[in-house]
Amino acid sequence: MKHGFVRAALALLPLLAAYPAQAQDNPESSDPAGEVIVVTPVTLHPAAGLMNEHTHDGGEFMIGLRYTRSSYSGANRAGTRTLSDAEVFAAGYSVRGSDMVMDMVMLDVMYAPNDKLTLMVMPHWMRHTMTMVGIDPGNTGMGDMAMGGMPMGDMDHGHSGMAFGQTMTHATQGIGDTLVSASYRLAHQPRFKAHATLGLWSPTGKVDRKNSDGTFVHYMMQSGSGTWDIEPSVTVSGQAGMVGWGAQASYRWRTEDANKSGFAFGDKAQATGWLSYLVDDGFSLTSRLTWEHEGRIEGHYDGPHKHHTPADIQANYGGDKVLAGLGANVALPLAGPDRPQLGIEAGIPVYQNLNGIQLPEDWRLSVSLGKTF
Repeated sequence: MKHGFVRAALALLPLLAAYPAQAQDNPESSDPAGEVIVVTPVTLHPAAGLMNEHTHDGGEFMIGLRYTRSSYSGANRAGTRTLSDAEVFAAGYSVRGSDMVMDMVMLDVMYAPNDKLTLMVMPHWMRHTMTMVGIDPGNTGMGDMAMGGMPMGDMDHGHSGMAFGQTMTHATQGIGDTLVSASYRLAHQPRFKAHATLGLWSPTGKVDRKNSDGTFVHYMMQSGSGTWDIEPSVTVSGQAGMVGWGAQASYRWRTEDANKSGFAFGDKAQATGWLSYLVDDGFSLTSRLTWEHEGRIEGHYDGPHKHHTPADIQANYGGDKVLAGLGANVALPLAGPDRPQLGIEAGIPVYQNLNGIQLPEDWRLSVSLGKTF
């Protein structure tokens, strides 16, 4: 397995960083049994765009639903530089992406068998919608006219026959990968909390989706990864009066060099920090800054596929991003003391350094709804 030892070591770094937190002593107890009773306002949690950010007390069960939409559009980029269509064409591509929307729906199911351990399963559903535009000035489309003068380019889901300026939109959807994780409390004090999480991504999503002409779709339009992935993370958070804060680091390690279609997505690393302010006992505001890194795709489709657009080439995936987000949490006025929490978070990239040639991200919106029993 290529670079297996190095990637395994990197994947374990978040857990190793958490060990000092586990050694901290508990503060003086407020009950006869010596246990610290910690009550955290639910609205001090970060907003909807972050996973594995909290734990539960023993016996608690939570069910929730998350939705995230990411929008990409505009001129393609290489690194931090914006490219003209002429530059993309000169790089060997006759078609480029003009916009794309990725929708994710996630079901959160969490259960804590005791005060130390919280278990979670999170299945995903994915939808990708992408619009392509022809950028070859020499392709007028006249060669693609069928009988009766009907342009055939609209029927070409491989994009190779698209005339200059012609657009075509296509979409894929289906079940994505499933995340199963266990979070262990390292510290749980009134002013400071920490937990480590070990997640396993099960390849329940498809990686063999094809266009109508039998060629594979763009790599990012597959609904799954096709590989078993390990994702450790460590999360710390605190509270001082009406202000909450927190940070999380995670690393998603692709344990296989290739899936059944011949490729593997790049490893992912993320570091994020947030602040929250409790406006009242049922409403809080959040702000968050996130760094994301993703490696290039390894391997190659092992069946028919196109090379007419940057999205068809493995080197045109991954890179680094920094996103800034603002959000809010609302404890809905129903269902007793453990009220359902509605969260929303909107983020925009403030920095993007993309591998190869790619469509840049414009914005990201996440909405969550959860109820603890």
